[in-house]
Amino acid sequence: MRLKTIVISLLLVGTGFCCAQAQNKNVNKAEDDLKSGKLDEAKQMIDQASVNEKTSDKAKTWYLKGEVYAAIAKKDSTHTIKPDPKIAAFQAFQKCLQLDPKYPSMLLTNYKPLSDLYVDFWKDGANAFNAKDYANAFQAFKHVKTVNDYLFGLGLGMGSKIDTMAILNIGNAAYNLGQKDTASKYYQQLADINYKKEAFVYKVLLAQYRDKDSTKYLAVLAKAKSLFPNDKDFANEEISYYNEKGDMGQLVKKLEEEVAKDPSDYNGVLNLAITYDNMANPKTDSGTTADLPPNHDSLFSKAVSYYKKAITLKPDGYAANFNLGLMYYNSAAHLGKQLGKLTTSKADQAKQDTLIKKQTALLDGATPYLEKAFQSLDAKSKLDPSELAAYKNAIIGLEGVYARQNKMDKYNELKKKLEAADTKAQ
Repeated sequence: MRLKTIVISLLLVGTGFCCAQAQNKNVNKAEDDLKSGKLDEAKQMIDQASVNEKTSDKAKTWYLKGEVYAAIAKKDSTHTIKPDPKIAAFQAFQKCLQLDPKYPSMLLTNYKPLSDLYVDFWKDGANAFNAKDYANAFQAFKHVKTVNDYLFGLGLGMGSKIDTMAILNIGNAAYNLGQKDTASKYYQQLADINYKKEAFVYKVLLAQYRDKDSTKYLAVLAKAKSLFPNDKDFANEEISYYNEKGDMGQLVKKLEEEVAKDPSDYNGVLNLAITYDNMANPKTDSGTTADLPPNHDSLFSKAVSYYKKAITLKPDGYAANFNLGLMYYNSAAHLGKQLGKLTTSKADQAKQDTLIKKQTALLDGATPYLEKAFQSLDAKSKLDPSELAAYKNAIIGLEGVYARQNKMDKYNELKKKLEAADTKAQ
């Protein structure tokens, strides 16, 4: 009885030994097939070995699997094999190092199999991006980042703590796919480290945050202005933001800063003049003139000053001339409304004389600027919509001035110009 038991035990041990030997032969056969370029056979052998309990816990099995799949990936340049064998190769190399962090073949090659995969994923991403295949570019660049992060995590001086180019290209691919939220996620990672090679990154973030998260928006805006001091887009973005929010104090402050930085910037000076003009002469929601603010005279004076600076910078520019002339003209019209409300009382008659003098001075002030704007625009054969609107308004304003001055020849000339104005439309 005991003898039979011993024999059976020996037979069982022998069966296990034979099985292990068979699986080891699969590993060895896969290695030989790989060297011979028989990749299909090598894949079949190593796939069996990697799922067998006798060899699936061996670092060599997984290293060899990585080598086989990496070779398949290089041979299959058209990427017809799914899933991507490079991913399988990377996962196999990871498993190898998990089982044996000092696996000799990895050490001797200075982890070249992994760095080769990094390069291959880069090529895939670049080729896909250039072909406008942004979905595959997105995935490939994500694999680039994954391999880099793994290499860096080994603590052997490989890879980068933050692979900025991989992150940038992941974001770019997502942006081109129309996935703005995903792109912003990666762009924000770059902003967090003060990345300053691409201003576009910050412009996308500002567009994403502007109406969603004012705290993030202002933080990114401040950083962008610091990193790209010569990019006027960020200054204009800030001005637009405060203008939209109706925060006139901050708006004026930012505009003043930009003008102080570059006093020769016509657009900056003109924007500041327009802002003071709007503050001095506010409008209701319906577009009519609102009550004048208590500091109207001070704001009006600043608007005049900056309009004149803009005209000095560009004497023939219609915008500053037209806006200054219109501001004077509208102020005269505002006084006209006050005159219309006066009674025949002695006090009101005395007030009337004062208001008339002010109105005349304002109209006299408006005339040369409206004339300059009219002349600049009349010299053009075609006008865009904003130019055409200014052209018509300049004529209407001058008609009022000339009628008041009884210069009917000029009035009639302008009347004809107004009737033919639409022929200048683009």
